[in-house]
Amino acid sequence: MSSAAEAFEITVPPAWLDYNNHMNVAYYSLAFDEGGEAFVKRFGMGLEYTERTRNSWMVLEAHLTYQNEARLGDRLRIETRVLDFNQKLAHLYQEMFRGDQLLATQEQMTLHVSLETRRGAPFPPEIFDRLKALHAEQSRLPPPPHAGRRIAIRKPDNGSAT
Repeated sequence: MSSAAEAFEITVPPAWLDYNNHMNVAYYSLAFDEGGEAFVKRFGMGLEYTERTRNSWMVLEAHLTYQNEARLGDRLRIETRVLDFNQKLAHLYQEMFRGDQLLATQEQMTLHVSLETRRGAPFPPEIFDRLKALHAEQSRLPPPPHAGRRIAIRKPDNGSAT
């Protein structure tokens, strides 16, 4: 794996457009999910892993930001990074680009789970080691500026609510 973020590409189809003639918010999440699925397959997870081990991954929390519109036919590149992890959790960060233009970001807290118990379960050693190696490589990248953001209405300095 390279020291850059892991990349996945997808093209915006007509079904993803809303009445504003741009990609509906739900499909940003779907595109990020497709990028996330490609990402975990690189670690040996995915459908085959789930069927064989009865383990999988689930998202506990997600936060999306929107910087620019995606439109019909746009070729989107989803880049995924591991910001942090432990034995059961992975803090992932994704950016969506059209060329070099940032369109959206998503930050997720994911949990490795046993589908038998529907509870968190430790990553198998081989998956954990791959996650650890990628995190070490990606830790050399600059911190993503949109990571860790929260939703808030900025208040004017004078305290009024306008």
